[in-house]
Amino acid sequence: MTPQPSLSRDELIRRRDAVAAEHGAWVGHNIHLGHGVYTIDARVVGAENTAKHLLDVVGSIARKPLDRLRILDLGCSEGLYAIEFGLHGAEVVGVEGRAAPLARARFAAEALGLSRVRFEQGDAREATEALYGRFDVILNCGLVYHLDAGDVFRVFENMAGMCDDLAIVETHYAQTVTERFEYRGQEYFGVSRREHEDGADLTVREKREWASLDNAYSFWLSKPSLVNALARSGFATVTECLYPAILSYGDRETFIARKGEARPLRAVPLPGIFEDRFLPPVETRRPLASWVGQDHVDNPATTPKYFDTTSRDLDTMRIRLDAVDQRFDTVEERLNGVAGGLAAVESRMQALERRLDESVPELGRLSRETERLAAYSESLQESMNAWLKGIWTALNTTTSEMGRTREEIERVRALQRRPWFMRRSG
Repeated sequence: MTPQPSLSRDELIRRRDAVAAEHGAWVGHNIHLGHGVYTIDARVVGAENTAKHLLDVVGSIARKPLDRLRILDLGCSEGLYAIEFGLHGAEVVGVEGRAAPLARARFAAEALGLSRVRFEQGDAREATEALYGRFDVILNCGLVYHLDAGDVFRVFENMAGMCDDLAIVETHYAQTVTERFEYRGQEYFGVSRREHEDGADLTVREKREWASLDNAYSFWLSKPSLVNALARSGFATVTECLYPAILSYGDRETFIARKGEARPLRAVPLPGIFEDRFLPPVETRRPLASWVGQDHVDNPATTPKYFDTTSRDLDTMRIRLDAVDQRFDTVEERLNGVAGGLAAVESRMQALERRLDESVPELGRLSRETERLAAYSESLQESMNAWLKGIWTALNTTTSEMGRTREEIERVRALQRRPWFMRRSG
């Protein structure tokens, strides 16, 4: 479906800018509105990669063609994914908790004339069949890692309750677990991440569009716990999507959860052999990926910065020691990954050394300037001492003169007290 904007280019720009003035500019979803007008501008921002990834995944495995699908986009933000599927003919409902990105999403859908795409303001944690109906596909992208522990499981259960085919969960997961959480008698493991400062009020939290809606902490499940949670919520199969590939963060993947029915094994009809098919809840392999340093202390869940050899902000540099994925099972694969990571570290260390070498001339100039200032300071001190000495000498001279003057005054007064015939000058 090719977008057919009903507005002229000038009107599109005027209305887009009016929405941005009232609700804030678009941040991450760059949508072509027609006539060469974009919500941000004509460049790749980043979310386009995820949109293409989702389109390829759903288009290749959904049980219906795209134009016959009913899709729910949970935590839709500025609406790029919902609009993309709408442009392919799908009926889409986007649910977003914040008013500002919701207004931007609604404007884009209206500008593109997408009558089968609608955006609702609501809490994705409360999305149920009673509120929105049933769906062939549910998108849960960039949402799970902003939820606290209890809400993760409830959202998965709600998704399973209104999904007829498949759910796409694109999320971060914990590579190292530090906490245990129990839900419905089952153990899950992960790590808590801060989303907001404890004292931040709702107004402050509302403005932080790339953080949780209101909870101060989120809970990242380990990969096994994440898979188990989806399976126990009512999905028949959970798979990890390796291709179509997506930009990898090392700890972020796409999981496909599909509805279906369990079937009895007829060739080996032994009772009880498939009663527990869940993964061990704790990751047994220590992840080889790690990060040095910390950025955004108030929100460690944000994406860490990569080392930039052109940046002078050394305090926020990031050195990625290794990017070995937990899918690498053989020693050879792991060692190759480690070698690649060490080579990357060496390259970045060399860049840092070059940076330091470039700083040597500047340090020399600063040293000479410091010496000049020290000599100038010494000269000022000598001048000050001479000036103070002159002041002191002048004060002594003035004091002596004042003493002699006082004696003369006393002599004159004594002379004036004598009778006139006894007065004699000299």
